[in-house]
Amino acid sequence: MSVQEMDLLKEKLIAMRREIFQRLQHLDNGWQSLAEKDIEFEEEAQKAELSELYGQLDAREKEEIEAIDHALDKMDTLQYGKCEGCAKEIPLSRLQALPATPLCLACSARAEEKKRVPPALP
Repeated sequence: MSVQEMDLLKEKLIAMRREIFQRLQHLDNGWQSLAEKDIEFEEEAQKAELSELYGQLDAREKEEIEAIDHALDKMDTLQYGKCEGCAKEIPLSRLQALPATPLCLACSARAEEKKRVPPALP
């Protein structure tokens, strides 16, 4: 991977990180809005549902930030672009599509399969 390609991917990662923080700020404003509203009894279930959704989004955003920070750290140590599963180079096209990915397509598919299939009972 060329220095120029690496710089473009780094810029993309930083832009993704900035966008997530902006969404988190918007989410925080949504939390404040929920707290400030005086909700009637019949709307309590809707408030609980919205609150749960905000909590889930917040956790997902944090995971994305961690993945981006991990990718940026790997760039600093010159390990970016190497699959954490098999140590092979991740194709540039995959990195351009998913710049924070730590896995090549094959290792990612194996990891997803492990998540889907429950372990066998003893």
